[in-house]
Parts: sequence; structure tokens; C-alpha cells
Amino acid sequence: MKEVQQERAIATRQHLIVSAAAVFDAEGFAGASLGKIIEQAGTTRGALHFHFPAKESLAVAVLREHNDRMTAVVERISRSGRTALEQIVEISRTTARTIDEDVVVRAGTRLLMELTYTGDLPVGYRLWIEACEEKVRQAVEDGDIVPNVSPQAVAYLVISSLAGVQMVSSVLSGRDDLDRRVEEMWEILLLGLVPADRRGKVAGLLNPGAPGRA
Repeated sequence: MKEVQQERAIATRQHLIVSAAAVFDAEGFAGASLGKIIEQAGTTRGALHFHFPAKESLAVAVLREHNDRMTAVVERISRSGRTALEQIVEISRTTARTIDEDVVVRAGTRLLMELTYTGDLPVGYRLWIEACEEKVRQAVEDGDIVPNVSPQAVAYLVISSLAGVQMVSSVLSGRDDLDRRVEEMWEILLLGLVPADRRGKVAGLLNPGAPGRA
């Protein structure tokens, strides 16, 4: 009986997180009210407060779930056996698709832009930059990225570019052109990062079938 109650509580908490994510995605943190979240979840104020005492705690839970889902993406692609450079490109593509398809990741991405915390949350951008930096270092060792660049600077540029591309695409096209914009981003970045004697590899890394690509 106790296990059933625990499972039910976990399921309820997860439902509240997804419901809150839908509201944060549509309204932003400032526009999201507990009333709207309660309505979205089809629950009561008492049930909500049992799990989350305030809107801020809901936002933290959405961000934590967002970070967990994106970490799972990075870990899955890291186990794929691809080269470090291929992993960096594929992680960015998958991130773009996940933002488009997953309301929790989409809401977390919006919250990361809207909120500033002290302490250990949200740490998404910092963790992504550090993970990307490690892969850039490996790509330099592999000879796939020119050696005279700062891996930290490249990682910062990649993550910042991806964040900016998805934000502008969201504003201008509702993310309809996000895949194409990510491919364009990499077309430009790879030409500057890949050594001249490996430029033939650039064409293989780009996706000519991305929607909207000529």
C-alpha cells in the first residue's frame, strides 16, 4: 500500500511539473500564475502546494527536469562511438529537435533566459559549455579542429550560438526553420574550425536534407 502511495505521489509530482512547464512555455515565468498552473494540471491548490510551496519551486523543478533530459541526450550521443566533432554537431541538432518537441525542455530553455539564480541552479549553460569544451579538446587531439583555438572559447561560442539561433527562430518563425538555422550555423562554424586538409569532412557533417535548405 505504501509503495502504491509513493508511486502515485511521484506520478502526481511529475504531472505537476509537466503542467507547469506548459504554462511557463506559453506565458513565461512572470506571466505564469499558480491559478493557470492549477487549471492546466486539473488539480487543486492544496494538492499543488503539497508538492510545491511556491511558483519558484515549480520553476526550479522544471529546470532540474530540463537539465536531466538534456544530460541524457549528451550521454546517449557520447556513447554512440562517433568522433568528438560529430558528437558536438549531433548534440546541437538533437537539442534543437528536443526543444521543439519536448515542452519541459522548451520551458526550461525559456526559464534559463528569464531567470537568474545564485547557487547551483540553473547551471545548464555552464554544464553544457564544460561538456562541449571537453569534446572540443578531443576533436583538437583527433585533428578535426585546428589546434590554435581555445577549446573554452569554441565551446562558449557553440553553446551561445545554439541558444541564440533557437531563440531568434522561436520569435521569427515559431521554430519552423530551426533545423535549417542550426545547419547554417554549423556550415559557418565548421569552415573556420576544421583544418584545410580535412575540409572534405565538413560536407559529410552537414545535413543537406534539413528542412528549408537549398
